Amino acid sequence: MKNSIINTPLVMVGFGSQAKAWALNLRDSGLKVLVALRKNSPSSKLVSSLDFETLILGEDAFPENCSLLLLIPDHSHEEFLKDHNSNINAGTKIIYGHGYSVLKSQLHNIYPNFSHLLLAPKAIASEVRYQYETKGKLGAVYSDEYALNKEDKEFLFELASAIGITAGPFLASFEEETRADLFSEQGLLCGLIPYASLACYNKLREKGIPKEVAYMECWLETKLICDAMVKMGPEKFFNLISPNALIGGEKAQKQLVSGTFKETLNGLIEDIWDKKFFKECDETDFKQLQSEVLEFWRSQELSSTHDQLSKDLF
Repeated sequence: MKNSIINTPLVMVGFGSQAKAWALNLRDSGLKVLVALRKNSPSSKLVSSLDFETLILGEDAFPENCSLLLLIPDHSHEEFLKDHNSNINAGTKIIYGHGYSVLKSQLHNIYPNFSHLLLAPKAIASEVRYQYETKGKLGAVYSDEYALNKEDKEFLFELASAIGITAGPFLASFEEETRADLFSEQGLLCGLIPYASLACYNKLREKGIPKEVAYMECWLETKLICDAMVKMGPEKFFNLISPNALIGGEKAQKQLVSGTFKETLNGLIEDIWDKKFFKECDETDFKQLQSEVLEFWRSQELSSTHDQLSKDLF
């Protein structure tokens, strides 16, 4: 990048899906990216095949004046800093893709000699890469509230541009980003949309509707409707939909988005605000829960219908 203030290496810690998307975008923008992995990491072959230089954590020193992109799972951030902080120079920029670990563990107080910075693209990893490659649009939020250096904000904005951010990044504290992200996942994105879609699919199947029709109406069209909502905004969206859709939608929302639903939202948001949810995360066996959830979805006809139709629809 011409006239770049990012003139020292960026070290990507780990190489999960979000880290991979960032690393490829940053490199394609002309920045130097190294990948730091544990010894014998299962990601080593992939990193090598993509021609990234690899650092072995605990064996290789971090480059002088590098910045760390900490995109490993949130729950491992505290352990990573505990194990490696003595090898990280004072004043180093540590960039997080989500504010959870800093808010939960107060990492900025435990390690005040580092700049703890937030840059959170609001997209899943595949979308971060796709929007970059297609010159699409992508939004993000940032925080420099725990910055040690006056140029850290400019650094974040340049980093955002190199990743492919076109909207913002918009200012939000670590706390605000974390709370909003957790609540949207629970109240809408992961807790409501897929399970409501499944319930509607199953209800149509109970009434004898062919599985292909039920799938397209209750799963496929979720994407089409969400795309229209986001592209048009609420006013144009509701002006667009058919009379039947408007009349039926208003009938349903008055029953579904009722006092009970709103009480549930209140409970979810309060558990996030008072950090009860943080404790739940600590006490939950993620691997076991993930296995149970995947087994549940494997048992649903909707999943096999998706597998059957997806090759012709996507």
